[in-house]
Amino acid sequence: MTEYHIPVLELVLTMANAVDLVSPAVGGHHKRVTYLSSQLARELGLSSPDTFDLVVAAALHDIGAFSIKERLETLEFEIASPHAHAEMGYLFLHRFQPFLRLADIVRFHHVRWDGGHGATFNGYEVPASSHILHLADRIDVLSLDEEGKIPDPTKILDRIETERGRTFKPEIVDAFHAFAAKEYIWLDLRSSNLDRILSDTLSEQILVLDDRSMLSFAQLLAHLVDFRSRYTSTHTAGVAETARFIAEHVGMDPSHCRRVRLAGYLHDLGKLAVGREILDKESGLEEQEYGLLKAHPYFTRRILETIKDFSDIAIWASAHHERPDGTGYPFHERHQPIEAQIIAVADVFTAITEDRPYRSAMNLDDAAKTLRQMSANCLLDSTLVELALTHQHELDETRRLAQAEASEQYAAIMAQAV
Repeated sequence: MTEYHIPVLELVLTMANAVDLVSPAVGGHHKRVTYLSSQLARELGLSSPDTFDLVVAAALHDIGAFSIKERLETLEFEIASPHAHAEMGYLFLHRFQPFLRLADIVRFHHVRWDGGHGATFNGYEVPASSHILHLADRIDVLSLDEEGKIPDPTKILDRIETERGRTFKPEIVDAFHAFAAKEYIWLDLRSSNLDRILSDTLSEQILVLDDRSMLSFAQLLAHLVDFRSRYTSTHTAGVAETARFIAEHVGMDPSHCRRVRLAGYLHDLGKLAVGREILDKESGLEEQEYGLLKAHPYFTRRILETIKDFSDIAIWASAHHERPDGTGYPFHERHQPIEAQIIAVADVFTAITEDRPYRSAMNLDDAAKTLRQMSANCLLDSTLVELALTHQHELDETRRLAQAEASEQYAAIMAQAV
């Protein structure tokens, strides 16, 4: 049984940085809210476990806002429909048992205090940390009005005070008053070293996962990417299971095959930086959009590198667009480990046998021709392509079953979100 050691805060902050790349307007929002949440937690005397749950929730609080439009709407101080993205974030996070408490914090982070009525919402008890996160979130939104300058705390305090007792819990507003006059807070918020400041001041927690829990965690991360678009909602499941199938037929042992499957589930993690508008686009992408899409393996590698136990998986997962002739992207690496080459074959096979916004799925004969043409052009490993096509019907059934299960999970989440 393998054990994986996950540095939770470092991982989610790296994810947050990627998520905030969808638009310059939201750049750094998650980590600034994480920082402000930690300052409020300190003033309020939160325990270490409660502080940790709060700051991780802060680093992921807008993870359920899939489109650029949704992200930009969250930067309005008064949001027209504030709970939809919070509920979506909750629906993802609560599926992973270690994230149950922070999932509730995310779910209710836009609930108004309303003179104490905000202690509950729709029959549910609202965690106190949700109200802390709400204030931290809105403080950062107000700080953006300063157009890159060091924020004016007096203006922000005055605006927050108008909502004391209505939008924000009074004792949390008092906690804000306690540190608002400290210049270093606002300098930190605009610092290019905020990642280091957070890592130096916040306590890390290592999550130890066995194989089954690690698979659950990888599937959570995959769903955060895939479920942003109905067109890609099952893609990663197809890649992961076809990669595992190929690894088994190459002769890898079960433990090795499980790691290849994990890399398959994580291969598109960098698409957190890509808005749904781009993923769903049916016409050709503009040059800037295509450039961002092509960058996703880079972000996959940088996110996964935060996990020491994933040093090999980070390379396997992020090399699926590299090619043996050096024409791939974004690293242009000619020589890849066999695990990365397996995922590259699995990614192409899954992509061409599933529907996309701009084309219908290929039948197996056409898929075989495409794969053989790519291997002939030194774009895929020819030995792995022939092995896959020797078992193409079994491989396709493996893909189909994995994607059918993922489709049911997608439908279940979407139904709950309505």
